[in-house]
Amino acid sequence: MASVMVMAGSAAGALLAPWLRALAFRLSVPSGEPDRIRCPSCTRELVSDRLWRSLLPPTGRCRGCRRRIGPPAGVVEGVAAALLGAVAGAIGPRPELLAFTFLALVAVPLVFIDIAVHRLPDRLTLPAYPILAGLLIVAALAGGEPHRIVGVLTGGLVAGVGYLVLVLIRPDQLGLGDAKLAGLLGLALGWWGLSAVVLACALPFVLSGILGLALLVTRRASLDSALPLGPFLVLGAFAVLLGTA
Repeated sequence: MASVMVMAGSAAGALLAPWLRALAFRLSVPSGEPDRIRCPSCTRELVSDRLWRSLLPPTGRCRGCRRRIGPPAGVVEGVAAALLGAVAGAIGPRPELLAFTFLALVAVPLVFIDIAVHRLPDRLTLPAYPILAGLLIVAALAGGEPHRIVGVLTGGLVAGVGYLVLVLIRPDQLGLGDAKLAGLLGLALGWWGLSAVVLACALPFVLSGILGLALLVTRRASLDSALPLGPFLVLGAFAVLLGTA
């Protein structure tokens, strides 16, 4: 059964990847700027003005001038397939699978947007809050585990407020987008308990510190270089999720 779930999740990730790639391309703009729908080189329109209808091929290149746009070919597709496959395999055919699959679909474009422009747009994180919370509440009731609802809400509150405090202490290193993403991930991790939330909140700093040290040693970065925290938040959260499920 586990192998079937992994294959189904991977297939879903691969099928949805063109939309995730388009979403990341569209929103990888500095704060306050309009969505990017055209190739920055030849100005050819690449995505629809309607977000849900936008698709980009896995080549990662403009269909007109062939310039690379967004992540390299196959990267978004590989990440989406691997993440959704891992989530499906770890959770299995349980009511909460839909909630964690939704979270993975939101997380993939957020990672690539943060890498590209160092921001986590509210247009993705904020609408995801009520959807994820609703899916988790329905899953808890459907599975006969209403007590998990308290854990979900507590996890979101602890993670969000905890990171907000860090933003106020170190606004030069963290942004409000990080706190909003942490709260969203905390909702999901609260399903497994407060210890999972705390561990997932700490892991990003460990992981980013390891990568930062490696970049310093290899002289690919300096002490003034800034690493986006969003990818590490996602990596830490799903590492805990997959290890706990």
